[in-house]
Amino acid sequence: MQQTSEVLSLLTEIDLIRDLSETAREELSKQCSVGELAPKKRIRLTDIEGNRLFLVDGHAVRLTNGAGERLESYQGLSDPIDLFGDASGAGDFVITETPCIVLRIPVSALDSALNSSLEVSDIELDPAEGEFLAELYELITSNRLELPARPEVALKIQELTNDPDAGATELTEVIQRDGTIAGALLHATNSPLFRGAKEIQSVRDAVMRLGFRNTRMLTTNLALRQAFKARNEVTREAMMAVWTDGVLCSAYSYLLSDTLKILNRERALLAGLVAGIGAVPIIQFIEMRDRHPQLARIESLIAKLRSITGVLVINYWGLGEDLVAVAEQSGTWEYRADAPDYASVTTVARWAFLQSAGRPHPDAADVPAFATLGLPAPPPGEPIAQLAGTEKTLESLKSMFAM
Repeated sequence: MQQTSEVLSLLTEIDLIRDLSETAREELSKQCSVGELAPKKRIRLTDIEGNRLFLVDGHAVRLTNGAGERLESYQGLSDPIDLFGDASGAGDFVITETPCIVLRIPVSALDSALNSSLEVSDIELDPAEGEFLAELYELITSNRLELPARPEVALKIQELTNDPDAGATELTEVIQRDGTIAGALLHATNSPLFRGAKEIQSVRDAVMRLGFRNTRMLTTNLALRQAFKARNEVTREAMMAVWTDGVLCSAYSYLLSDTLKILNRERALLAGLVAGIGAVPIIQFIEMRDRHPQLARIESLIAKLRSITGVLVINYWGLGEDLVAVAEQSGTWEYRADAPDYASVTTVARWAFLQSAGRPHPDAADVPAFATLGLPAPPPGEPIAQLAGTEKTLESLKSMFAM
């Protein structure tokens, strides 16, 4: 198979690899190759031992344990597909139906790239924490620990609200497919932030009252709530704490964007919620490996590792580089941007809700994001003066998410 200039761009289209640093992707690309397979060619898993094969363009059929699955990929229109996926049996094989363009990646080179791209030099980990991170990262990147599901209903709603030909009927139909989101939307519509003279009892009436923009904002954020789930008492407590902090960060992010007239307040609301999303796979992994987890241990691991896992989730969901930066800088008080961005907004929002709750937080003068947003640093013990008078809106935002 001949090396081509396509390799590097193809690597950025694969979920497993797009999280790598640019340098790691470039080094990996030198060891990969793109080529073509003829129609009706049978490939067994043992034929590609030591490699992973991705379908870039063409049609094929994968047979695993006697069950067939049709695979179709269209170069430039869809992401490359791992030809063997989770197949592990010696009898599993793939048959090409059409000429197929495939990308071959050596497993050893991929493992090396994944390990080298995991930069934790600035995080102090004890041996047990380092082992935990290595195991968690390996499970995620090998697709053996599922990342939180993308909020598909919300993403479909976003598509509709950007479609000039879509109306309330189409939007209502999509929302009603998910009973949890539909119920949460009705609750939010009747919250003080949006409540009218008459109580709203149908999804269609909620859409008409809110309008497309507010509906999109609410459903996207309400859908995220479904990702914050845990099974046992201790992990549920940890997950609820993460969600509660996320709602507060979200509310203050909205207020900052709206008050300062910077960026988009609806996206700022979303940014606040996803700032802590990296905690979700950490808590889920703890549930898998520890029958009696300790809350203090969970909180310590979240504080140290959530930025790494958060970047994985945001990239997996495809929410955009601006929100990847939010997850990456989550908990980094020293973050300094050249211009206002959502990472700066969520950093100041996090300071604001910690200060309001009397929880530990640094002096505002030591948080560069204040200057980035054009905010004077409040004196020690004082809240952000520019947010005075927004208390009612803050309570409405919290009520909207049923806190």
